[in-house]
This record gives sequence, structure tokens and C-alpha cells, in this order.
Amino acid sequence: MNRMSKPLTGLFALAMMLTVAQSAFAAFTHYPNGTCPDTLSIFQLKSRLDTNGACSPNDQFPTSSAPGDTIYGVAGIITAFDEIPVGFDIFIQTTGGGPNTGIDVFTHGTNFRQPYGFNLGDSMVVEVAGVANFQGDVELEAPNNLFSNPNIVLRKVNSGNALPPFFSGNTTDLKELPTNTTFAPYVSALVHLNGPVRVARVTGLPFNAMLVVSDAATSDSVFIDFAKFTSIVPPPVGTVINSIQGIGNKATRGFRIMPRNGDDIQDNVPPSISDAYAVADDQYRVVFDRSVTAASATNTGNYTLGSFGNVDAAAMDGTFATILTVSATGLSHGQTEQVQVNGITGVSNGQTMTTPQSRTFLAGVLSCGEMSQPNPDTLAANPCVDKALYSGAGGEFLNGNFGPRSTMTGIVVGQFGNLYYMEDGAPDPAVNQHNSRGITIFAPPQNLVVGHRYVIAGAAEDFWQENEFAAIQYIKDQGAAGVPAAWTSLTPDVMGLGDPCDATQTVLTARDYLSTLVRLTNMKVVPKQVTTGTPNQRLLTGNNGFFVVGPSPTNQDTIIIENQNTVLGSNSASNANYPALYTHINVTGVVHFTNNPASPNNANNAGTFRICPRTASDLSVVVGVGDENPVSLSFAAYPNPARTVNLAFALPRSTNIDLAVYDLLGRKVVQLAKGTYPAGLHRTVWNATNSAGGHVGPGIYFYRLRAGDEVRTARTLLLGN
Repeated sequence: MNRMSKPLTGLFALAMMLTVAQSAFAAFTHYPNGTCPDTLSIFQLKSRLDTNGACSPNDQFPTSSAPGDTIYGVAGIITAFDEIPVGFDIFIQTTGGGPNTGIDVFTHGTNFRQPYGFNLGDSMVVEVAGVANFQGDVELEAPNNLFSNPNIVLRKVNSGNALPPFFSGNTTDLKELPTNTTFAPYVSALVHLNGPVRVARVTGLPFNAMLVVSDAATSDSVFIDFAKFTSIVPPPVGTVINSIQGIGNKATRGFRIMPRNGDDIQDNVPPSISDAYAVADDQYRVVFDRSVTAASATNTGNYTLGSFGNVDAAAMDGTFATILTVSATGLSHGQTEQVQVNGITGVSNGQTMTTPQSRTFLAGVLSCGEMSQPNPDTLAANPCVDKALYSGAGGEFLNGNFGPRSTMTGIVVGQFGNLYYMEDGAPDPAVNQHNSRGITIFAPPQNLVVGHRYVIAGAAEDFWQENEFAAIQYIKDQGAAGVPAAWTSLTPDVMGLGDPCDATQTVLTARDYLSTLVRLTNMKVVPKQVTTGTPNQRLLTGNNGFFVVGPSPTNQDTIIIENQNTVLGSNSASNANYPALYTHINVTGVVHFTNNPASPNNANNAGTFRICPRTASDLSVVVGVGDENPVSLSFAAYPNPARTVNLAFALPRSTNIDLAVYDLLGRKVVQLAKGTYPAGLHRTVWNATNSAGGHVGPGIYFYRLRAGDEVRTARTLLLGN
């Protein structure tokens, strides 16, 4: 799922990435080359960009905002993080500050802060990235330009460094006009607007933005963008602000300042409540737009609930939020709750709220099944639509609206780039299909660990008619729970029903398994069809997956096995992880649905369910009879070289066979097959393990097939994992 929007560690991993980068990333003609250094300062990068010099990198602007040349080794001090989904950024700047010393490192749909342990003041190096121009803002981003699975490479050097100095200016220096040459060199750098300034406009602007002016130069307005880093709501027109600082930015409209949090604003405005949601059935988290005093924020008398329940305790959670412990709300999961706040005091200016503010959200921590349960109103509609209860309107085609702020919990069973699948670990829905569905988690602000249970606050939406949980604001790792066993009651004939809208919810359909882990057995790989009406082929252009049929022996239902976000390797017909035609396989994976006519690559596949293996190990070849009738003994091991070896043999008659793997010294590594086998084609896979189940080392291995009195051998080079 590539949705455009806006770690490796260790020397060996880095060297491998650089090798791949040089051979597979976007080609460059100017920088670096044999006569140029292999690192760039931010100043050199910005100064040389598109100057056509011998050591000058080039982007694709204005033809495209996609990355141009691949560059290596750009370093700086971290000054800001954009952790608001769905696109993420890290801003870095050279230690001494100054013009052309800041740059935006866009990490697409993956937040790299948590995997690397990044914090403000850390020194980091962008080891491998493409250089791009997004609406006039020079960025470093993934050379492959994949939102869901970016291949940018970063490295943390050290921590605790002082932030670079701010560029300070007045409203004339920092006015928003795109022709402002004073502001231009400070894009992506720390900037500080001297005050006092006055809020001049808050309407007719992008979300959560305002224009401020100085009474000494009212014609020069400065654009303040709160939406990039914060959820701050602009204060009313006429409010006087003593100073504002943040990251400089340029977009189509012009230049702007992006405050990183409420403490970047010095004003005489009291705090505002910016968010609220459940973090447990009896706990609510209330978030403010700036640091608040513990004395006011932990005073339970400053909070009331719409449910008329009790606020029994309030505890600080950082400097911007409190956790309320509540009781006697009388609410069930999914019912509407409201928290009202007043009397909270800001740390920086001592101003206290005098007007109550409130936020509404769903009560309780919902299970995946509760969050994904069908909406009875859309089931009863004409036409019937099986749509998740808490998703916003729309979403049958492209993105729908977000539903209410809500909180859910589940176990991660699979990861596909920045897309995760979660389920409850409940019994197989053949036993009880009520609230059996899982849910897709899109672009969380931190990596999730497969097998762990999480509590997540965000909002649900439909994306091409699959329920997703996104706009995530809070994540709590509850530890390892283990990946639940794959459900086996989903059969090809159930998949073959397509997506009928079960208005009465009495028929078991593939939608009852949506986003859960399942296993299909003894499926046969069949050809794809590239021209409608071609006999004995199936519709699938491109190579981002393959087709299987089942159940055996009728094989009347065709199912897509999708290589989602290239977790099986490249979308190529030569992908060694794709099993050979007519192979019989077992498939484990998550159930995915899309109404997108371009996923994967053919309108005939829109509105279909498919199975998405998480890794190549989710595909296992069954040693069984194929379709052809061989006339002589044959044996093959492929591909060569390989990390996982496919073995195929054809028997002209039923016979006793012995198939084993041997090392260079002639020692038996593992027995793969033994016994009497019928005539026909047989296939199996060696996953580079020995008889004890341990992984073997790389090198040359031999495969010996004894069939009756005949012996066949093959050898391959096994690659390291």
C-alpha cells in the first residue's frame, strides 16, 4: 500500500546498504564521483544543489518532487521531530547555525525516532538518502521513494549536544512572501520571531494556522503553522504574542514558522486542551497544548465528565498531559464520553484557564473485534455495505473520514513496512464469528513488535473498504503476548464467495477473517492472465503476487497471494520466493481486502480478498503429486545461489525414494523425504536447517535423490541469512 503524503546499525549492515545503494538506487551523474568527497555538509549540499558543478548533486525539481541523486554522509544536530501521522520528519542543523545549515530528513511513513533512540540534541548522520525538493523545501528522503517501506539509512553518533543558535528576526525579516530572500537560507533551520506581534488572521488559512503582524510594520505578515508539529489551536485575533520560534519552512504559499510545541510560544494565553482519550477502561489521558503546572493539572476538581462519573485521581504524564482515574461512569465500550477542563495553569506564563474546554471520545479500550464490528445502519442500507461501526463516512473508494477519537488493543501478527495487522487472539470464527475481525494499523509513530500487545489511541477510517486505525496519538506496549495460531477454518470456497454483504451476519464470509492470520493448505500455484479471456490463466498484471487455486482436487476457487509492500522481495517474475507454477503449497498470511482497481495492478481484482504472507517462510511447498505425467526420472535444485532451496523430482512410476542434503565433507545434514511415492511431480523446500532444526552456515551443499536403483544429485551455493 503506497500512500503518498508527505535501522540499520553496525558497520556490516551499513556496508551492505551502501553496496545495494550504489547498484540499485537512483542513478547520479554529478555527485559523488571519484574526484569528489563522499560526504557533504548541509551547507555544501544546499549551496551546490543543481549548480551543475563537478561535485554538485541534483534533485528533479521542478519536473518532480521525487528524489534525484543519491547522496551519502550528511550530518547535523537534531532540532525537531514531526511525529504526527502519517508522514514523519527529522530536522537537523549544523552545530554553529547560520544560513543554509538546516535540512528536513523526510522518513516517509516510518517514524525512525524510536528504533534509533533519537532525541533532541543528538548528532546523527544521514548515510544514504535521495535529495528532493518538495514545494521549495530541500529534503533528504528515501531513494526508493516508497512511503510504506523507505530505504533511507540513518546513524546516531552521540547525544546531549546543544542545539544550534536560532536566527532571530522581525516581521520584515521573516515575512511569508515567497520572494523573501532573508528567510530563504533559514528553511529547515531554527528561527525566532521577535515580538511583540499581534494575531491578525486565523480564518481562510490552512488548518491550525495564523498570520501575525507587528504594529511597527503591519504590511509584513508572518505565517505561523501549528499543524506540522502540534495540535495547538491559534489564539483569537488581537492576541498579543511576545515571541514565537520554531523551524523555518517553505511551501507553495511561501515561508512560515512551525513551532515545535507550546513552549515555543511566549504569550499571555492560558493552556488549551488539545486531545483526550481512554488509556484503560478506568483511565483517561488529557493532553494540553503546552507545559502545565502539576498543582493545577493534578487537582481533580478541575475536571468533570460528561458521563457524570467520578474523577478519583489525576497524575502528571510528562509536562503536557495528565492521566485521570475515573469510576462510576456507567459507560460501555464504544459509548461517547466527554472530559471538561478548567483552572489549568501554564508553566511559562502563569496564565490560568477561566473558560471550560472539553474533548469527546469513545469510552473504554476496545478490542480489535469491537473496533472492526460492522455498522448495523450500513448493513440495513440499500445497497448493503459492510462497514466498520466506528469508521467515519466514506472509504469505499480511497480514504474515508476518521471516526471519533478512540482507543483499542490487540496483538500484532504481521508487519508490512509501516502497515501492521492486529487481532485479539480469539478462537477461530468457525466457533464464534461475533467480533472476530482484526484491524489494520497504518503508519504508527513508532515501530510495533510482532507478537506484542499494544494499547493504541487514534481513529478508525475505511481505506478502499478495509478498516484501518490511523491518526495515532498514543501507544503503550504491554509486552510479549505471542503471535496467535493462524486460523484454519477459512477455506478456498469461503474466499471464493467474494465480498457479499451479509446483512444479517449469519453467514461466514472472508470479511469475518479480515486482518487476521490464517492458513490455507494444499493450494496449487496457477498462471496469471494478462489478456482477458485467455484460457487457463488468471487476471494479474505486474508481478506483485501470484495466484493459487483450491480446494484440491476441484480447484474451483482462485485466490490472490499478494506480495504486499514487497515483503517477499521485488515484484519480479524472477523473484525466487515465488513458488513455481503448479506447485502445491501451504500459505500462512493475513487477510487483506481492497477495492482499489490498481492493487495489484488490474481493475478485475478490485473488491477482492487476498492472503498476504509476512515473509517467505509463510510459503511452504507440499511434497505432493503434480499435474504432469513424467516418462523418466528427473531431479532439480533451484535457484542457485539461494537462501532457501526448492527441490523438485519427477517419478515415472511409484517407487521408494530417499532425498537428503549433504555438506562438502559428505556428512548428512538433514533428511528431506523418504518412503514410497506415487508417479508424478513432487516438490519440497529446504529452509537451510539441519536435522536438529538449527540454521546451517553458507556454502556449497549437495542434494541426493535415490529412487529405486537410480540416483540423481544436484548442488547449490547456499547464501547466508
